[in-house]
Amino acid sequence: MKKIGSFLIIAAAFLLPLHADDIQTLTLDEAVSSAEDMSIPLQQAALTLQMALRNQDAVMTTFMPDLAITAGASTGVSFPGTSVTEIGKIDSPMFGGLSVNAGVSASFTFNGTMITDAKTRELAKQSASLQYQTTWTSLKSAITEAYWNLAAADISISNAKLLLEDAQSSYDSVSEMYENGLADELTLRQTELALKQAELQVRTLEDSKTLLMSAFRNTTGIDFDFTTSELPEPVILSFPAPEDIVREYAEGSLEIQSARNQLDSAKNAADTARMGSYFPILTAQVGYNYAGSGYQYYKNSWTDYSNMTNAITGSVNVTIPLSAILPGSEENMAIKDAEDSAKLSALSLQDARNTYLEDVKQCIITIGQNQSNMTLQQEAVDSAQRSYELSEDAFDAGMMTATDLASARNKLLSEQMSLTSIKLDHLISCYGLADKLNIELTELQTAFAADRENNQ
Repeated sequence: MKKIGSFLIIAAAFLLPLHADDIQTLTLDEAVSSAEDMSIPLQQAALTLQMALRNQDAVMTTFMPDLAITAGASTGVSFPGTSVTEIGKIDSPMFGGLSVNAGVSASFTFNGTMITDAKTRELAKQSASLQYQTTWTSLKSAITEAYWNLAAADISISNAKLLLEDAQSSYDSVSEMYENGLADELTLRQTELALKQAELQVRTLEDSKTLLMSAFRNTTGIDFDFTTSELPEPVILSFPAPEDIVREYAEGSLEIQSARNQLDSAKNAADTARMGSYFPILTAQVGYNYAGSGYQYYKNSWTDYSNMTNAITGSVNVTIPLSAILPGSEENMAIKDAEDSAKLSALSLQDARNTYLEDVKQCIITIGQNQSNMTLQQEAVDSAQRSYELSEDAFDAGMMTATDLASARNKLLSEQMSLTSIKLDHLISCYGLADKLNIELTELQTAFAADRENNQ
C-alpha cells in the first residue's frame, strides 16, 4: 500500500488533528472539573446539602430545654410633696436606693413530633445528597457528550479537508484538460460543483464545531485554545435479560433511590402527623428568682430598708389532644392527607421501577442497533479501503485516471466519516446506560463486554 493509503488509516483511527502538536490538549477530566467550578445548579445543590448536614448535626437540640436569664435594676428620687408609704409626706428629696432582681428559668416541651424529628432530618439529608448526585451526574453527562462531539468534529473536519483537497485536485486536472480540449464542459461543471460541495461541507462542519465550542466554553469557562484527547475505542457489549440487569442495579440507581427516599419521607410525614396529633404534650418549667433593695437616703441620713427574697418555682403540665379523634377536624384531615401522600409515593416508586426497566430495555436496544450499524459500516470501510488499494495499483499501471483514483479515495473518506459518527453514537448510548445504572463507562464495558463471555 502507498503512503497515502497508510495516512487514510491513521486519519480514521480517532487521532488528533494534524495541528494539535502546538495546542494544549484538554482532557475530559479537566473539562468536567472546570464545569464543576462554573455550575451554578451544582453550587446550589452543594449549599442545600451543606445546610441539610448542619441540620442533622443539630438533632440533639430538639431535646434541649429553652433557657432564659433575666436581670433588672431600679432606683428613684422622691421630691417634697410626694407621699411615701410608712414615712408620710416628705418635705425634702429622698433617694430611693437601689432595687435589683435576677432570675434564671428553664422550660421543656415534649410532643409526638419530636419522636420522628431525627428521622426527618436524616431523610432530608439523604434527599439533598441525592439531589447533589443527580445534578453532578447530569453535568458530567452533558460535558462528556459535548467533549466527545468536539473530538468527533475534529476528525470529521480533518477528513472533510482531505475530501476538499481531492475535489480541488480533480477540478484543477479537469480544468487543464478542458483548456486543452481533452474534456467537455459538462465534466468541468460537474467537478466544479463537487468542489463547491466539498467547500460547503468543510464550512458546515467548522460552523457546527464553532457552535459546539461556544456552548462548551460557556459551560466550562475554558477560554484558551485546546484540542481534545482521543475518543475511547468502542467495545462490543452483550447483555443478559433487562430484568436481570434491573434486579442487580436498580437499587443503586439515582432514580430508584430518589423515589424510595420520597416514599420514606412521606411515611415519616404520616407518622409525624399521627404522633403530633395523638401523643400527649408534656410541658415542664423550673425557675429561680432573686429580688433585693438597698438603702434609702433621706434628710442627710441613710435608712436601711434593704430586703432580699429568693424563690424557686416549678410546674409540670400534661395536655392530651382530642381534636384528631373527631372526623373532619383539621388534625384528622391532615393525618389522612399524609397517609394518602404516602400511598401516592408508593405508587410513584412502582412507576419509577417500571419506567426504569423500560429505559434499560431502550438503552440495550439502541446499543444493539448501533453495534449492528457499526459492524455493517466497518465492512463498508473495509470494502472502500480494498477498492482504493486496487485503484492505486491500477493508477500506477496507467489503467486509471487521477480523477478515478481521487473518487476512490473520496469514497473511502466518506465511509470513514460515517463510521466515526456511528462509533460516537455507540459511545454515547453506552454512556447513557452506564449513567442509568449509576456506574462508570469502563465498569459497564468490563461487566458486559462480548469477549468476556468467550473468555470465561
